[in-house]
Amino acid sequence: MPRVELTERFVEDASSIRSERLLSHVYTALRNLESFPQMGSTDVPRSIVQEFGEGVRKYVVAPFDLVYEYDDASDIVYVYGLVPCVQAR
Repeated sequence: MPRVELTERFVEDASSIRSERLLSHVYTALRNLESFPQMGSTDVPRSIVQEFGEGVRKYVVAPFDLVYEYDDASDIVYVYGLVPCVQAR
């Protein structure tokens, strides 16, 4: 099972969420990525690629795109941040 590593940016983004229900959805998404790291979409808006780099994926946790990258060689999921869907273009 892949290891999930949270970046400081993700931790900061998640700490701004005030809804317990939404935060629960975010952590459910993280558990899903632990089991199925390639389930996120590679159809990522250009603004996200510019900010986080090529090869990132997104997993929608409305109203956010959870941005991450899976390194198959090391079996690690790097979770970079939460981007509001309306900002991603």
